[in-house]
Amino acid sequence: MQAAEPGDEQLLEAFRGGDERAFEVLVRRYQRAVLGIARRFCDDRDEAEDLAQRSFINAAERAGGWRGGSFKSWLFRITVNLAKNHKRDNARFDRSEGASEKEAAPTESNAEARIEAAEERKALRAAIARLPTRQREVLLLRIDGDISFAEIAQALSITEVNAKVNFHHAVQKLKELVAR
Repeated sequence: MQAAEPGDEQLLEAFRGGDERAFEVLVRRYQRAVLGIARRFCDDRDEAEDLAQRSFINAAERAGGWRGGSFKSWLFRITVNLAKNHKRDNARFDRSEGASEKEAAPTESNAEARIEAAEERKALRAAIARLPTRQREVLLLRIDGDISFAEIAQALSITEVNAKVNFHHAVQKLKELVAR
């Protein structure tokens, strides 16, 4: 019989008590979701990976200040806040002039399909970027973070009803933007 894996709160308490391996378990548990959230805010994969890593470093450094509740929503809140700061900082320093999109050379057999899929992804990213900030945050946490509305509300310091309303409006707005 296999022992049940410890919960997030138990692992964080163990880490706070000096067990560094406990935090490694938390990183493995949430690295994919945190990277997914970071990638929605960063166009560059390396920047997103750096942002995800900084989220875990920040969480480890602040572990002593964690007061209970959902570790997952606390970690996602750290990620969203770092991502918002990153986006704000990048807006201050316009780096778009030197940036270039690199695409692999498509094979002849599926070049058209790959180009069309890339255009659709680009259009969806652009539509998500056009959403109001709160709607975009709720949408990304719900989809990429795969967390409940209650956890989203806790992560963003809003009510659960507000999280649901923002998600609904985000989906409706995306439908309009993508249909254009």
